Amino acid sequence: MFTEESRSITVTGSAESNGFIYKVNYSTDGDKLLKLHCNVYKKASETEPERYAGLMFQESGNKQFSFPQDTDITPHVAVFETILGEVKASLAI
Repeated sequence: MFTEESRSITVTGSAESNGFIYKVNYSTDGDKLLKLHCNVYKKASETEPERYAGLMFQESGNKQFSFPQDTDITPHVAVFETILGEVKASLAI
């Protein structure tokens, strides 16, 4: 017979900060965070469409950041850490 071994919940959302949109997708088993991916986009303006800027994620105990080499990632990492903290706090409730 079928025996369920694991179950995960996938959540999508977004945040905005300093002209960037952070599109977030994370998975949880209900109690703990399994993985969190965050695609970063430069917000659209009247003259330019929305533009992909980079990727940040946490998975399997590792954090990784991928941006073009000339990008100052400091503000993006700060937003990522804030999002990560908010997600973890929501799971602790």
